[in-house]
Amino acid sequence: GFIYTGEVVHRMLTATQYIAPLMANFDPSVSRNSTVRYFDNGTALVVQWDHVHLQDNYNLGSFTFQATLLNDGRIIFGYKEIPVAVTQISSTNHPVKVGLSDAFVVVHRIQQIPNVRRRTIYEYHRVELQMSKITNLSAVEMIPLPTCLQFASCGPCVTAQIGFNCSWCSKLQRCSSGFDRHRQDWVDSGCPEESKDKICEKNIDTTETPPYSTTTLLPTTTKFRVLTTTRGSITSHLPTSLPTEDDTKIALHLKDNG
Repeated sequence: GFIYTGEVVHRMLTATQYIAPLMANFDPSVSRNSTVRYFDNGTALVVQWDHVHLQDNYNLGSFTFQATLLNDGRIIFGYKEIPVAVTQISSTNHPVKVGLSDAFVVVHRIQQIPNVRRRTIYEYHRVELQMSKITNLSAVEMIPLPTCLQFASCGPCVTAQIGFNCSWCSKLQRCSSGFDRHRQDWVDSGCPEESKDKICEKNIDTTETPPYSTTTLLPTTTKFRVLTTTRGSITSHLPTSLPTEDDTKIALHLKDNG
């Protein structure tokens, strides 16, 4: 039970990039009553897992829950039917997680080996929710805090005091900390070098930015991990073993056609 919104499909999805109201070894095919539905009205996307069962423990009962992504950045997890404590769900055949994680992918060319590219996956933030709080008829609302990407001009960007080291890249006309999904463009455009000098070309724009809530409803933990894959002319197969709860510790190295 998780949503993936990235552009590159890779084996480490359950480790680095997910929106998971309840990630576990669910299999809708084991019951005719199980469905996964979604609805988008332009301001909110709702995904609902309805009467789904665990593939490796059908007798635990059915689970019904949903995730709502709103266009103002809020994310809401709602739980209607949770027949057992989430902490009791086995992670032997699939990770069990409740929360968020995001990462960016950067592609590097290896000069010593022609036609080979190294793809590195960086996880830059994770929110882990307390599983014992996930019960019948419960809900969790996550409210986004301000980030560098909200600033549209140099002045407000370089003077921002929001807990991030914001820098302005004139070539991209973008404000960033350098650690988001646009990392590849940021590096390719030479923005890390430009960002060392926090001086705007024109007078600092004093336009006020709208107020943002800084109330954090949930404890968050920030982790930075690097997972590397390599693409080249040699073909090999991915490991056939299933991911486990320790999959977040794997550094995956592979070669495939690229």
